[in-house]
Order: sequence, then structure tokens, then C-alpha cells
Amino acid sequence: MRSVVVAKFVPTPPNSGDKRRTLGLVRALRELGPVTLCAFAGPDEDVAALVAEGVDVRAVPLRRRPADLLGGLARSRSLTAARFWDAALARTVAAAVGEGADVLLVEHVQLLPYARGLAAGARVLDMHNVESSLAARTAAAASGVRRLVFAAEARALRAMERRVREVDVLAVVSEGDRDTLAGLVAHPRVVVVPNAWDAPAPLPPAEGPVASFVALLSWTPNVQAAVWFCREVWPRVVAEVPDARLQLVGRNPAEEVRALAGPSVEVTGTVPDLDPWYARTRVALAPLLAGGGSRLKILEALAAGRPTVATSIGVEGLEDLVGRGVVVADDPAAMAREVARLLTDPATSDRLGRLGAEAVAADHSWSAAVRPLLAALADRPA
Repeated sequence: MRSVVVAKFVPTPPNSGDKRRTLGLVRALRELGPVTLCAFAGPDEDVAALVAEGVDVRAVPLRRRPADLLGGLARSRSLTAARFWDAALARTVAAAVGEGADVLLVEHVQLLPYARGLAAGARVLDMHNVESSLAARTAAAASGVRRLVFAAEARALRAMERRVREVDVLAVVSEGDRDTLAGLVAHPRVVVVPNAWDAPAPLPPAEGPVASFVALLSWTPNVQAAVWFCREVWPRVVAEVPDARLQLVGRNPAEEVRALAGPSVEVTGTVPDLDPWYARTRVALAPLLAGGGSRLKILEALAAGRPTVATSIGVEGLEDLVGRGVVVADDPAAMAREVARLLTDPATSDRLGRLGAEAVAADHSWSAAVRPLLAALADRPA
């Protein structure tokens, strides 16, 4: 079975939730036959690493030229889709599919224009989020011009999502996303492919009272989460645990995130390896106020043996892990109490983290996650 995958970025190294999911699906398809990946690549991407796994990588630079942005807007009416439209990538995808494709897998609804007009045995859209719902939540948590922009984007994305009937199979990451999508469009083949993780490797217990939010810190929902946590929750934690320290770890932190640095808060920027930062972490955080899909960073933290304190939105799609490594708290006072409790109780923190690692190993492997998608492909009409 030959597959062509269209993704935002070459997913190596897998240093974001988006890349981690894409890599999991590419590896699953590679077990069934040749895979050609068409994606953007820049200084952060390691093309050679994926080629070494036997994947045919056809990468182009992400240039975001005015002509491409205008072309993307004409095709989608969506700003986030327009940002990822590139005529060179479109030609690359068309050439790869023209060589013969049993499966054309598109990552994210914003990339669906790349598949239009191309003939493949089965066309699959992998929806990392129900993007219109994510944009609407982000708008609700914003103010001023940003609120208006995200509300307009939510409408544009909703229109794109209503056109997904053209694909053969839709993959979503949670039952919640399937229910949300059902309110927008009826599709006969929607499968849940949850986010996953392989080979948890719990780290030794952390030595000090350190909490960490590990995320792509240029992404608006993560920026909102970091700002809210630092303003509303962290001062309460420090009042209870004066020697507590907070690490905001992630690529390309936005200006609002960099401004959060202070005596008890470190903003790291891009780091080459997360293990040293997780080694210092006693409690991981997922304080999201907006989002969709499910949180790979929670799986990553639990795989490292680090318990996670999350909002209800932060743990969406991974509700089975509540009480098995994840603690939920939504208001600032409750979240501060839970974070402070785990920071000052190393034994409980370590026990909860190891329980989480065991849960990830048992219930959240990629081999189990991709089975519904592979079954849907095997059962598709000839």
C-alpha cells in the first residue's frame, strides 16, 4: 500500500504535539508499504532522520510569499489555511500522487486544498482538532481585535469543515471531537484515532519543587494558558511554597510569554532536549483555557513519570487518565492548591507520576491508536 502524506512540517524531531501525531501515523503507514511525505521544512526540521526510517521526504521551505497567501485565502477564506498554502508544495503533492497513491492522508483541515482534484485510492483527513471549535474558544478567551479576528477565523474554518464530505475517511482524536464534528457535518466514515505515546521511560524523582508547562509557546491557546497560569495561579502557589519554581519550556515563546519571566519563573525558549527539564520537574501543567483534540504533552509528561495538573479543557480527550496521573482543577485557587500539594509531597507526586506512566503504556500506544484507521482503510469499498 503506497501512501502520500501531506503535513505542515517534517515531523522530525517530534518536538510538538502536531509533529508527534504526524510521525505516529507516518510510521504506522510505513509498516504497510512505501510512504511519501510532502511537507515544509526549515532549520527546526531534521529531514535526514525521517529518510533514515525509509520515508520518501519531499520537503519545501515555508516562504509565506504574498502571492501564496492570497492564493490560500482565495481557496479557503481562512487565515490559518492561507498561511500554509504554497504553490511549490501543491506541485510536489500533485507529482507524488500522480505516481500512484493507494492512500492520500492530509494532516489538518487547513491543508485540505492540497488534495482537491487529485485522484487517490482513498483520501483521508486527519483532524488534529475541530479547528472551528478551537478558534471559537480562543476568541471567547481573547478581547479586542484578537477576539474579532478569531471569531472570523472560526466562521471560515467552520465553512471548510462542512466541506469535508469530499474525503473518504475522517480521523479525529477523541469522542468529544467526533460529537462536535457531527454537529457541523454528516460523514459516513469518522474514526477516532487518539493521540498516543510509545515506550514510557519514567525519570528518577525530581529533587526540588519545580512545576513545568511544556508547550509550543507561540501557539495562541498555549500563550493564553501560560499568561493565565502565571497571573492567576502561580502567585498563590508561591505564597504556599516560597521556594517553588516554574519552567515555561517550549519553542518560539511569544512576547507575552517572555514577559512572564521573573524571580520564580524561567522562560527557556527552544531547547534541544526536554529530558533535563522534565528531570527537574516534580509537577507538569496543562492549564489550557481553549483547545481541541487531546493533549500529547500530557502523555509526554506522564511517560516521563511526571504527574500533571490540568484544566478540564486541558485533559479533553484523555479523561481516562484522570486519577491515573492527571489531577483536574479549573479555578485558580483549586489549581494552586493541587500544584502546591504535589510540589510539597514528593512521595505522592512520584507515585502519581508512575501510575500515569503505567496508564500510558497500557492504554495509549500508537499501535493500538491507529487500528481504527487501518481497519477503515482495509474495509473501504473497492
